[in-house]
Amino acid sequence: MASQAVQAAAALRVGAPASSARHTVSRVEAPVSRRARALLDRADSLLAEAAGARDASERFRSAYLAALRGAGAALGGEQRPRTGSRSAWVLLARAEPSLAGWSEFFAGYSATRAAIEAGISRTITLGEADDFHREVSRFLTAVEDHLGGDKHLDGAPHTFVGRSA
Repeated sequence: MASQAVQAAAALRVGAPASSARHTVSRVEAPVSRRARALLDRADSLLAEAAGARDASERFRSAYLAALRGAGAALGGEQRPRTGSRSAWVLLARAEPSLAGWSEFFAGYSATRAAIEAGISRTITLGEADDFHREVSRFLTAVEDHLGGDKHLDGAPHTFVGRSA
C-alpha cells in the first residue's frame, strides 16, 4: 500500500492537478532567465506566506498569486505581445501545451480570486484553501521541472520555501 501511495504522489508531481488526467511535462533546454527565476522565487515566497495565513480566503489568495507568478516563470518571464486574451492561463496553455492542464485548473478559480479581492463574499473553507495550496505547490514543482530542474543560474541548489514535496 505504501508503494501505491508513493507512485500516486510521484504521478501528481509530474505536471497536472490531482483531479485531472496524468500529463507529462516537457523540459525547456534554454537557460532559465533571471526574470523567470525571480518570478519563481517570488512564487515560493507567496506560497510560504499562504501557508502562514490563518484566514482561508487569504491563504487561497496568496496561493493563487503564487500560481500566477509560476505561470509567468513558465512563460520565460518575458513580456509577450498581447494577442487576444490577457489571461495568464490562456497565454500559458497556448505557449506551453504541456502545462495546459494546469492552466485549465487555475482558470477555474479566477472568479473566486477576483471575488475575494473585490471583497465579495466567497466562502472558502480552510480545507479547500489547504487543498488549493497543495495544488499550487505541485504546479510550481512542474514549472521548475519544465524550466530545467532545481538549479539557480549559478548552479547552486534552489531552496523551495513553502512548497510541500
